[in-house]
Amino acid sequence: LRQCSMCDGAELDGHKTYFTNVVVEGLAADGGLYVPKKGFPKISKKEWLRLVSMTYPERALVLLEKCIHPLDISASDLRTMILKAYGSNFSSERVAPVKHLIHNQYVLELFHGPTASFKDLALQLMPQIFAHCLPPLCNFLTLVATSGDTGSAVLSGFCQLTGADRHRTGVLVFFPEDGVSEIQKLQMMSHKAGNAKVVGVLSDFDFCQKAIKRMFGESGLTGSLAVEYGTVLSTANSINCMGSVVYHASAYLDLCRDGVIGFGEPVDVCIPAGNFGNSMSAVYAKQMGVPIRRVISASNHNRIISDFLTTGEYDLRGRPLLPSHSPAIDILRSSNLERFIHHLILNVLVLLMKNHCEKCKCLLLNNCSFNKTSGGFIPHFGVCEAVYLHYIVELLAH
Repeated sequence: LRQCSMCDGAELDGHKTYFTNVVVEGLAADGGLYVPKKGFPKISKKEWLRLVSMTYPERALVLLEKCIHPLDISASDLRTMILKAYGSNFSSERVAPVKHLIHNQYVLELFHGPTASFKDLALQLMPQIFAHCLPPLCNFLTLVATSGDTGSAVLSGFCQLTGADRHRTGVLVFFPEDGVSEIQKLQMMSHKAGNAKVVGVLSDFDFCQKAIKRMFGESGLTGSLAVEYGTVLSTANSINCMGSVVYHASAYLDLCRDGVIGFGEPVDVCIPAGNFGNSMSAVYAKQMGVPIRRVISASNHNRIISDFLTTGEYDLRGRPLLPSHSPAIDILRSSNLERFIHHLILNVLVLLMKNHCEKCKCLLLNNCSFNKTSGGFIPHFGVCEAVYLHYIVELLAH
């Protein structure tokens, strides 16, 4: 996967950005999130059918080999990482089993990992990939903002590193002091690994996330860490989606294996929407060829994504964060939604260009403006139309 910053859709400074760069850097130099330059690789129906009878680790290996060049991580090394990530540390042999709920509704169980967080599916693997890609003779400090799920999972994942990898890799987790569930707060606060620390912040998740992005932009801080401590800042955001793509694909393949559907029959996927990373992973799985018809974003009463997809406006001005019984999705600044808009803009541009439409001249929205303005944006009507055409949002009251 070639990568680019979503701020302008271009490779920075004319330099090609590859997988290893993205893993180590986390954020692009211009502050944008990385996105696959040409999307995720498309897999043929014949290839998908071969995966139906495979185990979860076997499926993960095939899918991730499509995304990671062997010069970045060899097939044998990747296989070792996957077997370690999805082994006895999960309470289910199927890793992420699909269970029948009622009628034509099925539930994907993502709580069988070591911390019972859905983030375990990505973060038992990501630290191994991160350690593999690190350049020599330098230490790395990974900054993490969490509303609960990511924090405990990233601590568990990085504590599995051993030897020099563990010595060179530190993790600093920021969480809202009063904005995570009690059990996840205890999981984080009781973590004893020497390469990881947690910090409770007297604010909300959005503040934690914004503070980390600001740290990356402070040249005085990053320069001092590099010169005085030989340490470079990183963040885990940009590659977590790959592990999540696997379980969306695996869930569909399980339904095929169990005779619930035949391959090619479309399904709708309903996902609780906080930072929108899980939903974005389902979109990427669809890009790879999983027959997902609609991604349904389920919101609590903060409903920022619900309102955006129904009104076309993302406006945070005067909008307080409302605490709920689902604190993991008590989020107003959904950073991964920017990835979604980036891809929609590119798709709409292609359609407009094909139709030689003059309206394409108006489509100049810079995705980074979301972070630079006073707290909102209204994308071009073509982007909003694309949302309605391809995705549906439903508000599920808690």
